Amino acid sequence: MTECKGCGGEEMWRDYSRGQDDWCLLCQIVTPHLGGGQMPWMIRSIEEGEALRRKLGSPDCRPARVWRAIRLLESDAADWAFNDGSRGSDGDDEGRHPVWEIDDVDVELMDSGEIQGAEPSRLRKLQRGGVLPDGSHLSWADGSFYLDGHPCRIPYRGLRKLMNRKRGLEEVDWKSLLLSVDAICRQIPIPWKVQEVLDNGHTWLHPVEAMRYHGEHIDRRPDGFAAAMGMRRYWRWARSNWANGLTEEKFIDTEWMRRWRSMRDDTTVREEQGRNGKLVPSTLSIKRGRLQLRVRRPGGWRKLELDSNPLVWAKIVTWALSPTRHEDHRMLMGIQQWLFTDTDVQLLSQEDRKGMEGLRTNIEVNEDIRLNPGAYAIEVTGDSGAMYRVRPGSGAHGSRMVVFGLGHSSGERGQGGPRGRYGGPRPPLCIVESPQLRRLCLPDALGSTIMALKNDLVSQRYIDTVAQYIREVTPSNRDPRNAAVDVVRNAQELRNRLRNNQAEAAVRRYTEAFPRLWSVLLRRPLGYRLTLTARDVGVPNMRFEGCDAEFTTRGVVERRAVYGMLEASGWVRDHEEERERGLLRVYIRLGTGEQNLAAQVEEFAEIIEHLAHLNDRVRLIANPLWTYFERVNPGIGELLPGHDQRID
Repeated sequence: MTECKGCGGEEMWRDYSRGQDDWCLLCQIVTPHLGGGQMPWMIRSIEEGEALRRKLGSPDCRPARVWRAIRLLESDAADWAFNDGSRGSDGDDEGRHPVWEIDDVDVELMDSGEIQGAEPSRLRKLQRGGVLPDGSHLSWADGSFYLDGHPCRIPYRGLRKLMNRKRGLEEVDWKSLLLSVDAICRQIPIPWKVQEVLDNGHTWLHPVEAMRYHGEHIDRRPDGFAAAMGMRRYWRWARSNWANGLTEEKFIDTEWMRRWRSMRDDTTVREEQGRNGKLVPSTLSIKRGRLQLRVRRPGGWRKLELDSNPLVWAKIVTWALSPTRHEDHRMLMGIQQWLFTDTDVQLLSQEDRKGMEGLRTNIEVNEDIRLNPGAYAIEVTGDSGAMYRVRPGSGAHGSRMVVFGLGHSSGERGQGGPRGRYGGPRPPLCIVESPQLRRLCLPDALGSTIMALKNDLVSQRYIDTVAQYIREVTPSNRDPRNAAVDVVRNAQELRNRLRNNQAEAAVRRYTEAFPRLWSVLLRRPLGYRLTLTARDVGVPNMRFEGCDAEFTTRGVVERRAVYGMLEASGWVRDHEEERERGLLRVYIRLGTGEQNLAAQVEEFAEIIEHLAHLNDRVRLIANPLWTYFERVNPGIGELLPGHDQRID
């Protein structure tokens, strides 16, 4: 029994149905989002990399050495891109159009794509264009290239270098070569459901499969309004991008298209390939006019500009566009992964491998955590009964994962999978990675998130979206065994809502906090002092001598009310103590006030009465504010319970 190449998984983790028995299900889910974003079946082993290096003459990892090895490799893969020179431009074309060439100013204009302010004569020159050595015509207008009238992506910096070689250019079929470069550089999104789980930015639909998919579905009318609208939007985008001029007929004479036709005739090969065989990794791309190949370097994945040689271009383009099961296509993936680095570092780092092992252990020991290979996701049932689906990928606010709700395990609410309003897909839960979580590798971050969802009754205190989701999907007829949990949860929720309610906070302050302060003022002994200082944010500014009672005044209106309370209860300014301590206000109790304090209470309560109104219009309390204060003097005595502390 061989171990999984990723995490060392055992037999129960295999998926023989996909022909990937050397990669466990967990690695098939997570690996596409690690390192270079390679799908498991795209990863070539280090042994394959070493064999490939020997095949190419054992070059070191310097790009110039690798390009030379590719150039010298005996292969007929590039023969289609060369001819005997009989297709050179005729005299008439040369008379009407000059030879295609661009200068540094042209390159700067193409880099920016901004034609505003450009010299009209230069724009006219680029629009007229010129002929390539094979007689094809190339022009540039409004930020786009046109090859014999067809829009085409052109690596203009690299093409300029090739044109400067002057030798051997007439033998190149430039039109077919440049159209093939354009085809592989289009990076076509996957049209079916698997795109939802392969959003790593490095996996695309093979251009030839895109041509065929377009041909097979262009006249198809999907059932249902939503499906029809979705297909309509996709093909509207497709016609303006890859489907615009990308047809099999244009590449009928290329070697890579001949390989596809040969495979198409073999139905067995077609069936074995399946959908995974229609996907390709990122290979060639064009950036600022440079044709680049994505490769793994000692410091990670990088994009390197191809050698300015038509033979290198033709070989790599052929390998990239060949069927995914062809040995040349697999060889190119090996070149990308192993020939540009001389380190022994595996494609999966040691940190990722350890993280995968830990994630695998969590899944094995928890019955409520399981893999869903069809959705390329990990599913969790929380302690609340709510169910979640966690999938690696681009989530909210830059998160490395997406969390979907699957309803409740009872099936009484949220039944039917991740559906939302009107039967449409339920949007993912907005769960943002904390800074601590972002510092972890992806497998460790996934493990932490999954365990947080497993313990969702605790996690909901800190993750509002989880709390909302639990309330949404939990059945109203809850299990009596969870009644105590529900009571605590509801009490916490109500308390949080009240705490954040401004109206409720105002009611509590003026009907509870101020009456408590009044009670303390009435009961403190004679000769005891209190200090009333300037307000400091977060710090009580009213403190009593001989007890722990504290209070914070807010604004001039409240201070006026407090001055009235002090005067009514027998407290006076102690100016000598203020000078000695250097404090703003120090009060000493020298009297107890009158026995009947009703008039005084009404007087200072009237000062803050309007503060117990919402927007100065809506009264928040039914009775007059003075009714909440003691109006009969209790005299000096012990403080009431809950008063010997910070009052507000």
